[in-house]
Amino acid sequence: MNKGKISVKLEQNNSYFPIAVEEEYDWLAIRFTYEKKNSWGRLHLFDAENNIRFCFLDGGNERLIVVHKQVEFTSPIAMPGSIVQGVWTLEVSNEEGRMFEAEWEFGHGALPAEYESTQMQGEHEYWSTGNLNAGVTMDNYDWAKVWKTGGRYYKGDFHTHTILSDGKMTQLMNREQTAKQGLDFFVATDHNVLSTSWAKGDALVIPGVEVTAGDGHWNALGLRKWIDWRATAQDGGLTTQQGMDRLMKEAAELGAVCSINHPMLAPWAWLYGETQLKGLHSMEIWNDPTFSPNTVATEKALQLWTASWNEGYRITGIGGSDSHMLPTDKYEDSPIPSLIGDPSTYVWCNDLSADNVLEGVKNGHVYVSRGPVIEASIQVSGHDYRFGCNLSDAFSLGKSEAASHEVNCTLSVASDVFARVTLIHNGIAESVKEVSAAAAGEAPAALEWNIPWEEGAYNWYRFDIRDEAGMLLAFTNPFYYGSKEPQITTYNELLASANLTQEG
Repeated sequence: MNKGKISVKLEQNNSYFPIAVEEEYDWLAIRFTYEKKNSWGRLHLFDAENNIRFCFLDGGNERLIVVHKQVEFTSPIAMPGSIVQGVWTLEVSNEEGRMFEAEWEFGHGALPAEYESTQMQGEHEYWSTGNLNAGVTMDNYDWAKVWKTGGRYYKGDFHTHTILSDGKMTQLMNREQTAKQGLDFFVATDHNVLSTSWAKGDALVIPGVEVTAGDGHWNALGLRKWIDWRATAQDGGLTTQQGMDRLMKEAAELGAVCSINHPMLAPWAWLYGETQLKGLHSMEIWNDPTFSPNTVATEKALQLWTASWNEGYRITGIGGSDSHMLPTDKYEDSPIPSLIGDPSTYVWCNDLSADNVLEGVKNGHVYVSRGPVIEASIQVSGHDYRFGCNLSDAFSLGKSEAASHEVNCTLSVASDVFARVTLIHNGIAESVKEVSAAAAGEAPAALEWNIPWEEGAYNWYRFDIRDEAGMLLAFTNPFYYGSKEPQITTYNELLASANLTQEG
């Protein structure tokens, strides 16, 4: 028999159903039915050799998944490869008492038209080969591929969604909006699913996932392999502090950037209070500015981030649009749509590649903006540095007596609105300079600071840019010299250091 069906009222939050595969097939197609439109139910399929073959989250997306021996016919959140003989297992995670139905069919040869999906149409980049020994892995993704040449700040977005989880845009629509917004790259961060392919386009797309739980969300940016975030993992996966700690550690060991999302935005704020700060590469300071609660949440995140630097941690601040909507959609109280690339995160790379973007974030060579475009010259004794750099060596005792004892910083700011640029020194606003709105073709304003060096001290500097009403337009990551041994270790201790309290 090459077809099967289950229809059950779930007796527990996590249930397991066997799927018998009596011979090897070319493809398997499964359709699901839930009693709610967006149930946030989670599915994981394991083959007879216990290889995971797909992750699925029911966020209003298409309830059909195809696993095929050929990558071009496999759903973008499934692992291609042979449909091996034996007993497969469908793990269903949803609320106890909910109805759940699934129908499946195995087949040889061509995939029937009824199982064709818009997500599989058109040309794709295939990130996984279907090597089952590798699990769900990006073994066909070229991390070093150069998409654009030249050393500069490349414009991107580190937090995006599609219909593969709970977004409204397809992969192709994401591509189209990326081009309209002038982005050079973005990271695919659907909730609790890891894509194995993506629609082709001119911008760099970096694999990733938003690990999403009731007590907080974080992005594994540049994740190269599925990590077991399931609640049924031995340590509770994304539902426990121990599980989250393990997931961040595994992601980092695989080369991913670990970044807490919207840390102060209730009810999605970060509540895993024992998270070790040393395990964080970055933090999403600015999340979708068109969502009105983010006005306050972003200011609190800036305050939290400032405290982390004052404590001696060097966590990179990034932004993310958290794009879920169609480009014509907007929140009721927003005059403009919520779009991919708002805000944009600019990362310095010698050439544009996934490896270089991730390395740039780890090194803090980053600024975030809703409009102003920044070029910076940061010099000590004629040597050039950039945001994120440690200037300690420039002031080391081994330098000649002629070495400068100050940082010469010139910031070129191209803004189409009036802006105030504030130098932040160890969390304190020290100097404010103004930028007039630039006319088309007009050269950007050049602002200069000469910052004295204090021997043996730990100091850091960043720039915040705001409009006339004080609303945030952009911020840079700090450059710094010296070091400080942190006296705190956990996220809850950081909240206390920043004089903040967390709301769930």
